Amino acid sequence: MREEKHLRFDAESSILNTVSSPIEHGPHSGKGEPWAISRYNKPLTHRQQALLNRLTEYGSSADVKKSDVSMMDLAALTAKTGVEFAMFTRGPRRLIVRGNTGTVNIDQSKAADMNARGYRWSGHTHTKGVIPSGGDKEILRQFGQTLSSIYDVDGNFDFFGKT
Repeated sequence: MREEKHLRFDAESSILNTVSSPIEHGPHSGKGEPWAISRYNKPLTHRQQALLNRLTEYGSSADVKKSDVSMMDLAALTAKTGVEFAMFTRGPRRLIVRGNTGTVNIDQSKAADMNARGYRWSGHTHTKGVIPSGGDKEILRQFGQTLSSIYDVDGNFDFFGKT
C-alpha cells in the first residue's frame, strides 16, 4: 500500500511541476516568439533586439542580409513595440522600414520607385489582424505583384492580392 501512495505522489508532483511553469523553463521559453511577446511580455532574441535598435523611429530603415530577418521576426518586433514594420527584398538583401500604429511610410510614389529599383514587397505587419487595407492593395499594385503577406502580433499571417 505504502508503495502505491509513493508512486502516485511522484506522478502528481511531476504533473504539477510541468503545469505550474510551462513557459518559464526549458528550450521553449517563448523568447522571440510573437505570441509570447504579445501575451506574456517575453523578450526579443538578441538578433531581433539588434534590428530594433537600428529602427528607432517612424520611417527609419535598415538594410540587412536576407538570412538575418524573417517576417516572423517583424511580427515579434510589432508585438514588442505596437507599431507596424514592412519588409522589401532585392536579391540577397532586405530593407526593413518601421511604421507607426497604423501605417508604414511607403506611399504609391515610393513603392513605384522601389519597384523600379528591383525591390519586391515581401510583407508587413499589422497591430491587429491580417486583413489588408485599401492602401495595402494600392501599394501592392505599385510593386506589380499579385501577392504579399500580413503578419499580426501573435504570428498569424495571411496572403493578400490575387489568390
